[in-house]
Amino acid sequence: MKLSIGPNPPLHRRFNEKDSMEHISNRYSALRNVLAKQVEILQQDESFHDRCKYYYGKGYKDWVILSAIHNCMINWKADELGLTFLEADQELFHDLTKQIKDAVYPVDRFLGEDFDNAIKICCFTCLRTYGFELRLGAITPEIAESIEKFLRERMKHFEFDLPHDPLFGEQPGNWPDI
Repeated sequence: MKLSIGPNPPLHRRFNEKDSMEHISNRYSALRNVLAKQVEILQQDESFHDRCKYYYGKGYKDWVILSAIHNCMINWKADELGLTFLEADQELFHDLTKQIKDAVYPVDRFLGEDFDNAIKICCFTCLRTYGFELRLGAITPEIAESIEKFLRERMKHFEFDLPHDPLFGEQPGNWPDI
């Protein structure tokens, strides 16, 4: 017997719009304090605006883009300090957020493959936010695509945001009021 669920799969039982909005609000609050200087630089760059047009076109919201900026900066700071993602170093990664607060990286570093990978990592780590256990050691393109599809279709992950003009639009907006 084949189960037919139609063209749109049902929402996952863990989907909760109120919780999703709370997670988004928490991301903005946490990231605003850390990324304010870097965001100001990125808002002034036309190349980064063009990059964000592509991401906005895929339905990504500012909180996803900000998470990717944060992921890049954390990874770059870790590289500068010679840290790896080994289990022994996990405690140190929590301290990196404090260390990048006043950091500003050149815009061109956000225009390459690192940023695309950071978006994928954001999707992967958001699974934990929803209470899913992460068992994968590496993210292949196929796994990243499946994760994004699951988040998009079953968790409505890319449908919600706090009201504000896009941070990286042609006329850069402001952070949402929280």
